[in-house]
Amino acid sequence: MQVSNANYSRFINYLSTQQALPSVQTMATQLNLSSRKIYYLLQSANTELRAAHLPFLVPETEIASHQLAALTSSLSKTPVNTYLNSYERQLIIDTIISLPFRKWTLSDFQALFSVSRNTVLRDVSVLKKRAKFKPVFSKKDGFHFEEPLYDLLVHAYNNLTLLQYHKCALDYFINTLDKHIAYSKFLLVSDKLKHLYKNSIDKQISNHNAITFTLFTVSASLYDHRHPIQSAAELFKEADIRSFTKRQEFNIIKDFSLIVMTNFDLSVSEPLELFLTLQLLSVNKEQDAHFSSHDFQDLLILSESLVNVFFKVTQMSCSETDRKALIRDIQTQLKPFWYAVRYQNITVYDYLYVNPTFEHYVQQSLDRLNKQPLYIRLFPFGLLPEQIRILAMIFYNFSLSQQKIHKINILMITSLPIYSQKLLQTIIEHNTAVLYDLTIRRLPNRPNTITDINDFDLLITESTEIYTTIPTFLIDQQLKDSEFERLKKVIEQL
Repeated sequence: MQVSNANYSRFINYLSTQQALPSVQTMATQLNLSSRKIYYLLQSANTELRAAHLPFLVPETEIASHQLAALTSSLSKTPVNTYLNSYERQLIIDTIISLPFRKWTLSDFQALFSVSRNTVLRDVSVLKKRAKFKPVFSKKDGFHFEEPLYDLLVHAYNNLTLLQYHKCALDYFINTLDKHIAYSKFLLVSDKLKHLYKNSIDKQISNHNAITFTLFTVSASLYDHRHPIQSAAELFKEADIRSFTKRQEFNIIKDFSLIVMTNFDLSVSEPLELFLTLQLLSVNKEQDAHFSSHDFQDLLILSESLVNVFFKVTQMSCSETDRKALIRDIQTQLKPFWYAVRYQNITVYDYLYVNPTFEHYVQQSLDRLNKQPLYIRLFPFGLLPEQIRILAMIFYNFSLSQQKIHKINILMITSLPIYSQKLLQTIIEHNTAVLYDLTIRRLPNRPNTITDINDFDLLITESTEIYTTIPTFLIDQQLKDSEFERLKKVIEQL
């Protein structure tokens, strides 16, 4: 399907005013474009005609009405005056060849994005540099990946999750579908999914997840129609299949399949329904405490071991109540990690705070686990750097909560009368949120005889004869509001 741009739209509208196709040089002069650009636009138009099984446009030959009708109708189905950067083009290519429901070639991508052949070659070459999901080409199937079907489904789902952040790119992807489907219809069906989920098990699905889920269902169904999945055994073990069919989420998918059939005229096969059940589980996986109690018990054991080793590595200590709460937090976070390892579903992590010190502590703790066989069984390839970063955030936040609040020890040495001392004490008490201990002493005749001044954090005095290395606040002869404000700032800075 041709995705138009401004030049292509001008070119097609220009053709509609001509009875016969002018020479390339004539069109270049009249449209104020280079001959090279005219050749490219002509090639794009002929790609459209080939897809519609119509004869090509040839200079100095008549332009048939059915040719114009096919070219003009394609303009209304595609984004106009939009720009995609290289990352977005590569993301779309990556997504549509994960589950190709039609043959994709270089010329197809060239026509899709209205770019040169060299641009498409550069985009494909970038994708080929990856360790997994490297595009391969065959004359029979066009561009495709050679990974197993389950991996392809997961990869497509993750890419559609990323596409939600790029509205223009998402529009392009929708226009690659064999069926012309308006974005508003995806919104409508995703709303129905949200209501189904809410009414069935009283849980929420975000708009982002619901639209991703709906787009994936349509894309995977189109792929399944071209490359039928023979049985659910291609995706899951028998025990997993039995587990999924007993879930309430599976019943929701059954109802959702009927909605998809009604709105998109697409049937959802049983293997896909099982995969969709897993994805529906994954969107709220942190709240799912009963899917595999045995494995989650193992995660609890692993979490307890990890926390104990972490305390040894960092030499931290805490109360037993806080330690158990931390173990539960780690177990809760390991659940989605376990899903990602076992089922390879959503593994997109954004907006992570970086703390290299605690990440090093977590990695050290994982290396020194006394439950190493359990860790290897649950996470055979270890944890991803992003997952270690998330655990580091949990430990870091916990360490902050365990830090003792330090009180400021303030020493006031003054010859001021009692009422002035009480005034200063009241000012400190009511004008600062800092915890403090205040000690008030009478100014001696020989100030330098005081020996414990350095045990305090702040000295308040009107004497200039006291020598100390700690911060000193000198009281002015007159106590003004400005002096009180200055004292408040000094205490807060300490």
